[in-house]
Amino acid sequence: MEKDPTYFEELIARYFSGEATSAEILELSAWIGENPEHKTIFGESQYAWMAVEEARVVEAVNVDTEWEAFEKRVEIREKGSDNVHDEVRHGFSLFANRYSLFARDVKVLPMLFLRIASIIVLLALPSFFLYRYLQTPTIKEFAAGPGRAETLLPDGSQVTLNSGAVIKYPEKFKGKKRAVSLEGEAYFDVAHNASKPFIISTDGIRVEVKGTSFYINTHSWSGDFELVLTSGKVDLFFDQDGTIREPEPGEKRFPVHVEPGQKAVIHGHQITISPNTDANYMAWKTRKITFNNEPLNSVAATLSKVYQANVCLGNPSLAQCRLTATFDNQSLESVLNVLKATLDVDIRNSGSLVEISGKGCR
Repeated sequence: MEKDPTYFEELIARYFSGEATSAEILELSAWIGENPEHKTIFGESQYAWMAVEEARVVEAVNVDTEWEAFEKRVEIREKGSDNVHDEVRHGFSLFANRYSLFARDVKVLPMLFLRIASIIVLLALPSFFLYRYLQTPTIKEFAAGPGRAETLLPDGSQVTLNSGAVIKYPEKFKGKKRAVSLEGEAYFDVAHNASKPFIISTDGIRVEVKGTSFYINTHSWSGDFELVLTSGKVDLFFDQDGTIREPEPGEKRFPVHVEPGQKAVIHGHQITISPNTDANYMAWKTRKITFNNEPLNSVAATLSKVYQANVCLGNPSLAQCRLTATFDNQSLESVLNVLKATLDVDIRNSGSLVEISGKGCR
């Protein structure tokens, strides 16, 4: 589990104050080495602590003591007449008296200044850490080109995006939630953190989880929002500008809970929860496809999603044809050959369009 952002800042403070244990020092060393940004944070902290210590050292210097040491090092050798000796002695005495008055005044001002400087630095140090904690984190964007793409979020959550999907997330999850936004189709394996919910926002809909695996499609082929829960628990809300709004007349009240094995479909302002009957909802990720007496129009839709191809029926009556077959990481060409042999259809593959034609079925 990812540690709270302030954990290592506190650990740095313990290290410089000499309170860190051997285990904590090893942990801090590993943290500094894993990211150049961590090294920068440590260096800035070290500079601030050095400024504090320097102020303390200078403040500890006693001007009177230093003057006495200087006097001991000065030796006035008697040369010439006693008058010369007396003049020198008198001149030195005047100098000493004047310096004593000067030193008294001078030592007050630097000490006062250094005390003020020490207080400023000591106050600035926690402010520096507070600023780093509260400053708006950089928002990152990760997009999938043609085909699938995988990424790891700052909290350790894993995300697989289907072609064209885009996820936006902060460089660091700060505060009491882990908020991201999504457009497209994706599969999430969210790292568990009961105290910091994971929230996905898209088109006025909010998905809230704590440690869960689920499939989500913000715009399915029918235009609806779809979510299939693999494990854990999901709460669905209608969200507007970051504030949960009141439900429309006739729609389910928030939050709507989804259990493992269930599918949630949002059409307009209506949320429908039902058992998931689509065995191929993850086929785009796993490349494992199972058709059990599946109508050909549904087969074409699944193949389009899995292989990122426009597979269509040239004859509407072909939708009545049904297919039973299993494919495991096979190419589209291989799957199309099985369709031709099994259903006695013709297939024209132009690259951008795959058209299935034939007499159809009754």
